[in-house]
Amino acid sequence: MRKRIQLVNLPFYTQRMTAENWQEEGFPSLAEAESWSGRGCGIASLRMVLEGFGCVCGRQGEMISKGLAAGAYKEGVGWIHGKLAEMAGNYGVFGEAKRGKNLADLQKDLENGFVCIASVTPYFRFGQQKPDGSFYGKGGHLVPVYGCETEGGKAAYFLLHHPSMYAEYNVPHWAVAAEELEPSFSGNYIRFRKAGTLRQAEVSDALVMSRIYAESWKVAFRGNVPDGFLDGLSEDHWVTFFEKALTEGSLSAKLIFDKERAVGAVAYGAARTELPAGGTLLGKGGDYSAFGEVASLYLLPEYYDKGYGRELLESVRDELLGTYEGVYLWVLRENERARAFYEKLGFVPTEDACLCDINGKTLTDIRYVYHK
Repeated sequence: MRKRIQLVNLPFYTQRMTAENWQEEGFPSLAEAESWSGRGCGIASLRMVLEGFGCVCGRQGEMISKGLAAGAYKEGVGWIHGKLAEMAGNYGVFGEAKRGKNLADLQKDLENGFVCIASVTPYFRFGQQKPDGSFYGKGGHLVPVYGCETEGGKAAYFLLHHPSMYAEYNVPHWAVAAEELEPSFSGNYIRFRKAGTLRQAEVSDALVMSRIYAESWKVAFRGNVPDGFLDGLSEDHWVTFFEKALTEGSLSAKLIFDKERAVGAVAYGAARTELPAGGTLLGKGGDYSAFGEVASLYLLPEYYDKGYGRELLESVRDELLGTYEGVYLWVLRENERARAFYEKLGFVPTEDACLCDINGKTLTDIRYVYHK
């Protein structure tokens, strides 16, 4: 049984710059436009993705200038995937570079709602001979991938646009068979998703936040926190805590939504004097009174690894950095997923540890710090 996944209707843009379109595309001269004609695939693809998400971005020449200013292009290397992802963030679109993957990973991200820009061999000619006698290698050309057709749960075709410097190879809406794409796919791609809606939490949201926390705890801490405690967590476990904190203003909070559904929450504010769960501090301690604190951040388990946590954290981190010297948070030592997440976003572990007791088991939290 075949199934078609098509995420958004992407416009098509060429990277081909000519005497007819260089001014329209915002280049200062025909010579500069032509010089980028053979290497503009990254920006042409990014434009397609951003405008497919409803963003208003610049023309090819203007976007290339932005890319150069952002360090997204390196001579002899090409377009830097991580920098293109960062550029998308300026338009409210989450982007993340992925490396060393395969077509199954690409399919999974498409199924999870990500539009991708993949590195492929131009025209899918891996291993074929060029006119100069050399052979096409793997990857090197960026194309937006916006869907796939699956059969028996496995992708049979991938739906993509193929921009080119040559008129005949500008192909919109190309359904490329998986067996044709696979040899040319480098294993590297960028995944994008329209940013979730963020809003400040109110006292009336206490139950919503508590429910998110309870569901997340039961998955994130299984095997570390005693099962008896996790199994006994009710959805209203933290309602009183949030109602009090939000009423008094000791903490602020934000919710993130997938359409109309709240799927994640973060609590934050000035550095607190009390430790998590009334724990005991080990380590050097130090003066963090001039820091802001991310008190907690949790997502519904089905929204892990989809960019929602990053959006929440970056939002409150940047807000706190507008007032405080830095930001800190506590992470369970055994929670490798969370630790890797915070480290990826610039938080650094310290020697400070907090020992706390839950149902007779001693747990250790590590303090992570982000400096301006």
